Amino acid sequence: MAADKSFQEVNDDVSSALVNTTRTAGQISNEDLSFQRSSDPDVARLLDQQGSRLLGLIQKLNRSAAEGSNVTAPRLSDVESVDDNWRSIVDLLDSLLEKADACLDEYTGVIKKSAPIQQNHQPLQTIPNKRLSAREYRDQNVPKPQLLFRNLPKNTETVPFQPLLRSKPHAITALQPDPQISDDDGNLTEFEHPYQTEIEKFRYPDSVYTHSEPIPYLPYGSTNAVWVDTEEAVSSMLHELRNAKEIAVDLEHHDTHSYIGLVSLMQISTRDQDWIVDTLQPWRENLQILNEVFADPNILKVLHGSYMDIIWLQRDLGLYVVGLFDTYHAARLLNYPKRSLAYLLARFADFNAEKQYQLADWRIRPLPDQMFNYARSDTHFLLYVYDNLRNELLTALDRSDSHKSLVDSVLESSKLEALQRYRRPFYDSQHGTGVLGWQRMLYKTPNIFNAQQFAVFRAVHKWRDSTAREEDESLQHTMPKHVLFNISREIPMSMSSLLGCAHPISPVMRRRAQELLALIKEAQALGTNGPKISDLLQPAQHVQDSQNGADNRQTIQESGVTASSGQAAGSVSARNRSASPHPEVQLVPASLDLSRFWGRAIQMFANEGTESEQAKQLDTFRLALPLPPLTAEIFESGKPAPPVKESKIDPGARAEHRYVKDTTAKGNDVFVVRNKGRSRTLQVVEADEDSKPGRVHLGDQAASETSNKQAEHAQSSAGNTTDEQRLLDKARRKAERKAQKILGKKEKRSAEIKRLNGATNAGNADEEEAVFDYENAPSVLHAGEEKGAGKGLKRPIDPYSKSLDAPKGLKRASKEAPGKSLTFKA
Repeated sequence: MAADKSFQEVNDDVSSALVNTTRTAGQISNEDLSFQRSSDPDVARLLDQQGSRLLGLIQKLNRSAAEGSNVTAPRLSDVESVDDNWRSIVDLLDSLLEKADACLDEYTGVIKKSAPIQQNHQPLQTIPNKRLSAREYRDQNVPKPQLLFRNLPKNTETVPFQPLLRSKPHAITALQPDPQISDDDGNLTEFEHPYQTEIEKFRYPDSVYTHSEPIPYLPYGSTNAVWVDTEEAVSSMLHELRNAKEIAVDLEHHDTHSYIGLVSLMQISTRDQDWIVDTLQPWRENLQILNEVFADPNILKVLHGSYMDIIWLQRDLGLYVVGLFDTYHAARLLNYPKRSLAYLLARFADFNAEKQYQLADWRIRPLPDQMFNYARSDTHFLLYVYDNLRNELLTALDRSDSHKSLVDSVLESSKLEALQRYRRPFYDSQHGTGVLGWQRMLYKTPNIFNAQQFAVFRAVHKWRDSTAREEDESLQHTMPKHVLFNISREIPMSMSSLLGCAHPISPVMRRRAQELLALIKEAQALGTNGPKISDLLQPAQHVQDSQNGADNRQTIQESGVTASSGQAAGSVSARNRSASPHPEVQLVPASLDLSRFWGRAIQMFANEGTESEQAKQLDTFRLALPLPPLTAEIFESGKPAPPVKESKIDPGARAEHRYVKDTTAKGNDVFVVRNKGRSRTLQVVEADEDSKPGRVHLGDQAASETSNKQAEHAQSSAGNTTDEQRLLDKARRKAERKAQKILGKKEKRSAEIKRLNGATNAGNADEEEAVFDYENAPSVLHAGEEKGAGKGLKRPIDPYSKSLDAPKGLKRASKEAPGKSLTFKA
């Protein structure tokens, strides 16, 4: 405001300018600009220039209006972005008008100048009022709180994450100014864990190993929680936490509108009080003072499923946990049917947690009562759950070690959780390795792409990651995974086809659709002669060592790996990770010449002979490998298997556990010739030939061939040991029993055949069977007719007899006549 003008003069000037602008905008809207644009190119060019100028002015006004407020100015790149961000523009105007109204009231003297707002630290009442659906709290249109942080998120950093710690309470080793971990070439790979020594040397208090009665929790409905959103309230909470022996901690995280995610809420509970800490304040890094409690070895920290909580505390708040007890590992070792926190609360506290609020947008301020109560319940009962789990663990023994308590196993797993370090998610566009790489996505959702589709997939995948980092949005919100695959398969060449296959389209994609379409066209042209998906997708060989020009197998040979221990392979793997510019990329080591399980028995034939010869060699020794003793040490990590005695194995030998048939002919062997040309019913057995030792039977032994084969296999496995002889005798006895049973059935069939042939001397076993006379034999098909009729009489042929066998039609349904009905009783 000019110093030489009064308020009334400035007000008149602003009002006059607004009136003229509004009148001009109304006159322009009445003109047919579309017709003018299409008829005169000069007019179209002038309209585009003025449109760009107006968008620039609006963007500057938005930024100016958003300064000093909690509202984020939307990004307006074109006319469509104005429609997409209209709600944000309205919020910005409302905030600006409210600020102007307050300033005018202060200037005119209607109200006095407002004093600084004093925060109320009284306990926040958590009695729920009107219950709303949990879906209404998901993905709210909330301004990004990370834009107001003192240290903005760094999504495009290519250096390892450096701990935020400024001081180190309860330290055994002093905080190093630059605690780096470098590889052999001096390249920085990551920073050391500041509290690694303190966690490894920590000894849990005696109360963890003592069976005691669980301390009851305070009633949930009659107690309140304290809302902490100022630094003064944090100091007050810290004063009370220093006097506690155990505390329960939990976090609420938001990862939809942030690339790496945000810790939005932290819940802390003691035996007597609950606190809900707002971790979205601009001074959030000052919460490091809580390390006086979190790193205190005299205070036990109880968390459930702390795998990600430990990472989030380091990344956002600079907090480290010493003395962790993870109730998830306790439930796992106790073999509970479920291991979730909701199950533990229902089991021990008889409390049903409202888990539908777990996916809510925890950036909402003020926090609704339903979400506040849910967050509080996660830690209010957790110390009571810990007491019950500790008592059950003390009474149980570890199955793998009878002299070891399950408490020790839980504490070891908890220490490993606390020793985790946050690593920045780097992106490998060339090989697609790592957690965020395209290889991981293709393994989870296999797709068959040609060269052009594969090139488009890799290009769009990279654009998706870079855009999400720039916009500070999650990958799923920027472009859902199914949209990425749809674009890769269809390769849209126009804006309409792109929007058609990208449903639902996100606001980020809509704003940058032209950029994405140009990228797709460029990738398709490059993919014509580009690599195929089979050229880059090589399972277990994601090795990239372009800096030193050596592959992973050469690295293993240079490292001098000659032992069968797991430490050698681990050192090689660590060296490969350090050689990579991205620490999170897990380089897969090549195959070692020595197997921990098979010893030196396995030899690879990767470069010997043709493919058929290699397959033949592999098939030759596949079952001839000597099995080492299967002890528990083999399957225990970190311990090498007992060495296997080397023995020279003939590559052409068969497996040791298979019988090798002896092809030597023996004089008294009985062999069987299968007669497949005749029916089993017509195979006549001569009873007098059964007792002859040298006779070869065609019918008697045909059905018992299976039994004889077992005897032959048992007999052919030449051996002089007692076990082999017993096996051979058992097989022979079994074959004899089956042969006798089959012979009995043969005798019955032979007697039936002789009866049908009219043989009168069926009981005489020494008399040879007469040759069957087919001409004079009685008819089998018309046996009944010949008995009832005289000789020479034939039944006349009825050509229509078979027509009676056809299915008959449905009978005519009779109408129900009136009368009495019958009642049937069971």
